[in-house]
Amino acid sequence: MKYSLTVLAAALTLSGVSTTFAASSVDLTVKGLITPSACTPTLSGGGIVDHGKIAVQDLHPSLETKLPDVTVQLTIDCEASTLVAIKSTDNRAGTSSQWGGGSSTFGLGLAAGKKVGWYALTMINATADDTPRTVIESVDGSTWFDAPAGTIWQPDWMRSLASGAELNPVPMQRFRSDVVISTVLNYKRELPLTEEFAIDGNATLDVVYL
Repeated sequence: MKYSLTVLAAALTLSGVSTTFAASSVDLTVKGLITPSACTPTLSGGGIVDHGKIAVQDLHPSLETKLPDVTVQLTIDCEASTLVAIKSTDNRAGTSSQWGGGSSTFGLGLAAGKKVGWYALTMINATADDTPRTVIESVDGSTWFDAPAGTIWQPDWMRSLASGAELNPVPMQRFRSDVVISTVLNYKRELPLTEEFAIDGNATLDVVYL
């Protein structure tokens, strides 16, 4: 360390008339916050949406095939009132067959290299500690936007509930919302119909402490 300081002193002496020099070090800061309150998310029905077997002749001959909507209840229970959000991750990213690449929807996997379809998530009947609240969403946890009932919940976005008109997340001990899953199969002509294949959508919902 002494050698480094001596070299730096010599460099400053040689520079003479100049008072500007490059910094020789940079700081690294590691931060975080330990919260005493843990939160547990659950989905009704074990989070499984099973459309059963679908016969080829039941697929629309020229359009995408819309399957019946299914609603599950999402609940987050916390040990105490806590600022939380829930973030969605598509575990079949890149397989949505929706137009434009489907960046706002979740994929249903691949069958023989073909995209099986897509599904969208929407929230309705959201409450914080049994009080109806406005759903809000954010991609970074800092800037929040209004997400009225029926607004598509995009992959990699987080959602919480607003404390008021300013759209800031509200602390809560229980978050509850119905999540509607709308599933659509790709065009019949795009699917490998000579063999049985699976509808294979999978997503993860993570609790994020704000």
